[in-house]
Amino acid sequence: MECGASAAFGHMVYNQRLSYKALQSPKLEVREPCVYQPNKHARSLRPRPFRTLWIPMGCVLLLTAYGVAQEDSSADKPKVNDTTGMKERVEKLASDLDATQQAVRDKAEAALLQMGPSVIEFLPPISADASAEWKMRIDRLRDSLDKLEIKEFTLPTTVTLSGTMSGRDALAKIATATGNKIEVNNAPNLEREIVTDFEETPFWEAFDEILDQLELTVADGDGVSIQLVPRAKNAPLRIAAAGYAGVFRLEPLRVQKTVLLQNPSQSSAQVELLLSWEPRLLPIFVKFPTKSMNLICDDGQVLEAKMNSQESEFVPTGGSQLQVALDFNLPERSAKKIVRWTGTVFVAIPGKPATFEFDDLTSEGKKTASLGNLKVVLEKTRKNRDIYEVLVGISMQSEERSPESFRGWTNTHEAFMLNKDNKMIEHVGWSTTRMNNEDIGLSYLFDLEKGLEGCKFMYRAPATVVEQTVEFALEDVPLP
Repeated sequence: MECGASAAFGHMVYNQRLSYKALQSPKLEVREPCVYQPNKHARSLRPRPFRTLWIPMGCVLLLTAYGVAQEDSSADKPKVNDTTGMKERVEKLASDLDATQQAVRDKAEAALLQMGPSVIEFLPPISADASAEWKMRIDRLRDSLDKLEIKEFTLPTTVTLSGTMSGRDALAKIATATGNKIEVNNAPNLEREIVTDFEETPFWEAFDEILDQLELTVADGDGVSIQLVPRAKNAPLRIAAAGYAGVFRLEPLRVQKTVLLQNPSQSSAQVELLLSWEPRLLPIFVKFPTKSMNLICDDGQVLEAKMNSQESEFVPTGGSQLQVALDFNLPERSAKKIVRWTGTVFVAIPGKPATFEFDDLTSEGKKTASLGNLKVVLEKTRKNRDIYEVLVGISMQSEERSPESFRGWTNTHEAFMLNKDNKMIEHVGWSTTRMNNEDIGLSYLFDLEKGLEGCKFMYRAPATVVEQTVEFALEDVPLP
């Protein structure tokens, strides 16, 4: 426990911080889930004193509507030739959807559906001159693949693994089985032998049980990937310090009281939580509606969110976890713990990217392409001194959209050129030309030595966003 006094903006501030991990693990309510059933065969290292269950309250598939593009790091740039084989196969099958024989069309549609959501990013957009039959099949295929994609984002990957092996081998095998990247780097104890007995065990539970045997944990932090570090001697096991639901993991980290001696009404209690998701996913927006949370203390007090913290919104910056601090009114000294804490969290996860390709850039007139309800319009190209400008409009024809889902859109856009040799040319700048309820206008600048002749403008963005509102309940969270 740390106590101290400091001056801040003319007020005396009394800080009291309690490290959550140093205390006995709280109890979290076990509820019967409506969608996700925890694995009953998972091997527990010791009885689990608590669990958080997040119940998906609503899962909405949205077609992304608008956003502002930005330059990405080189690691995130599209690798045009990495998936050439897949792209060519999808394009051939998509072409067969408009074949003269129905048997050929049916066979092509079945083959694309069998390939699963991985083909979404290679499906061609619908142009204005496409046939009605082809449009119908592409739309139907897209709808089926979107539903499969929702399952990928809402259901956890599972691990089936048994036997004695090194920790390094076990982590490598679950990473391969789930598609979740695990960076081991120079973590200690990885060569230690462990015993595994997992049968369709959700990723986070299997991962935590392996780390517990290796006496490792994951470093706290916001917007970082999984970084393995030694577990503190007085820290509880990870399997006992977390709650699980689907692709998410929730762990309380710290509780801190701040007393403003000269303005007691502004005193507060701050709770830090670590929200983690399977590394294969990348949420673009997270919201904790703290005003609807219900925190009941052991002496009957009810803690409410501070007036300036009725909703806490976050745009993850990457990695696989988000560390958040939620502010509530300061409880009286008689309160020793939060006996019950219920609430929800809203998470938006982008789907597979769709690619829109525009050629013949020197001709006049607008060019339109759409995929589902997402429409991209190449409005104009023009030369501005030595730089070429491409004006694009993006819109979504859907009433089922949540503006909150687009807060992190700037991390999902890609726009570039392909010259006649199929070499990628990155844009040198961008700007927003308009933003309204109908659409958003974007301007991209390119330095093209040989002009637009023979070039293709490529625009990539997720064509879907999966929204989840999940409910959680915690019990017996100690207070300082």
